[in-house]
Formats: sequence, structure tokens, C-alpha cells
Amino acid sequence: MTNNGLPLKVGIFLFDGAETTDFIGPYDVFSAVDFISSQEQTTLYQTSRTLYEIFTVSETKKDLHVMVGGLVVKAEYDFNDCPEIDILVVPGGLITEELLANTKVINWLQDQSKNTIITLSVCSGALLLAKAGLLSKLPVTTHHLCFGDLLAIDPTIILKKDERFVDNGQIITAAGVTAGYDAAMYIVAKTVGGDAFFKAGEILEYGDAWKSVQRRLAGLPVHRTITDKCIKCGKCAKICPHGAVVQGETQFRIEPEYCVGIGPCNKVCPVAAIESSF
Repeated sequence: MTNNGLPLKVGIFLFDGAETTDFIGPYDVFSAVDFISSQEQTTLYQTSRTLYEIFTVSETKKDLHVMVGGLVVKAEYDFNDCPEIDILVVPGGLITEELLANTKVINWLQDQSKNTIITLSVCSGALLLAKAGLLSKLPVTTHHLCFGDLLAIDPTIILKKDERFVDNGQIITAAGVTAGYDAAMYIVAKTVGGDAFFKAGEILEYGDAWKSVQRRLAGLPVHRTITDKCIKCGKCAKICPHGAVVQGETQFRIEPEYCVGIGPCNKVCPVAAIESSF
């Protein structure tokens, strides 16, 4: 998924009481793909090509106080001068009744969602998407302390309590706080591919992505394989963000050069036919 060779524009919505990691996590991930490291030095260098253009947006350009710690932030744009957004990030935090009742915010989220490639909520940010009517009848996750509040806003939501993030195509919801890193890494793989995914994992030394990078650097296999238990349902091929799963004569198979080893395919396989090499 690309934007005709142009950088994808990532707009991060800020508000009074936003949780810091909810928006800094995705910001870090989308920024990391544009840096390379030198093996001889500890310095990071920004590449000449920019895959994501990242900016912050709030209702007005006033100073905003984050949820905890007293940090003051200020968005680059407001609702009046905000550029077009390809990927919208809606963090959680202190989602007050006043914020949920703010028609300017809710209407702006509704309007933006009509044109975004992806709208991502992190943590309790799902409450804002639900209030905007964007999550009706969809499988959704959020912070575990917000499950009840989310269903109170929209009882039609199909709550996925055990998922780190849930992809509905245009709408992706992430669970509590650090799950925003997971979802953003997934979006990198989905929008610009495996190379950028690995670069972000290397620069951030992040989770399973970093584990996969370490194995690649050591010359070890990272790809998954599909065993002969495969029933050819095709679910793995549909969900793979890298196009690594292809159909063979008797079963599906995984192309090692495209597989990053930690994607969602094994979760959807109904017969546990997908195995990891680490």
C-alpha cells in the first residue's frame, strides 16, 4: 500500500489528558523507518527518502497537558489548517465526558475517517472512535479498564479482550498503551513493506521484530513454514501483510524471502498448520 510514491501523511491527534506513550509510540515507529544506523559508529542517520510525514493536530493550538507527569505539548496544526491525513492516530488517556461530548472533535474524527487509508486508535482512544460511530458491529480492542465504557457507548461492538490490536481494514484498534507500538509496527509492514518493518525493529530494538532482526543478522532463519496439516482454507494468505503466503497444488506455502516470521498468520490458522522457526 503506497501513496503514489509520496510520503504517507501520519496525523496524530492530541488533546488535554492524552497518554504520552499512546502517541509517542506510533510517532517513534513511523519515524524510525527513515533512519539508518552505522555499524562503525553509534550515530543514526536520516535517509534521503521519507516514507512517512508525521505531524500533530489538536482542536486549537493551545498548550496541552498530558495525562500524567505535567508534560506540556503543542500541536503543529489545528482543525482549520490541518493537511490531508493518510494515517490518523487517535491516542487514549483521560477521555472525559466533556471530550466525548465535544461535537467539533467527534465531527472532525468522522470527517477524517472518510479519507484516511487507516485510522488507528490506541488504548482508550477507541472510546472516541466509538462515539464517532466508527466501530459499530466491528471487532475491537482497547485498554482492559475501558471494556465496559466502550460497550456502554456502542453495545454492537464485538469486543476482543485478548488481542493486542485488531485490524478491520481501514480501522485498527490497539489495546493498552504499549500496544500502540505493536499496531504501528504492523501498519509499517502493511503500508510500506517488510524492509521498513525490519528497519524500525532494528532501530527501536523492539520486541519480536528485534528478535527477528537479530536472527537475520546472525544468518539464522526467521520465516514460518506450513506443515502438511494445511486444509487450504486460505485465511493465512488473506491476512499476510507481506504477500509471503502462496497457494501450491496441495496446500499453501510460505516464501522465505518475504516472511518476517512474526505476522498474524498462525493466529488465524484453524488447524495449527503454521510453525515458526524460532
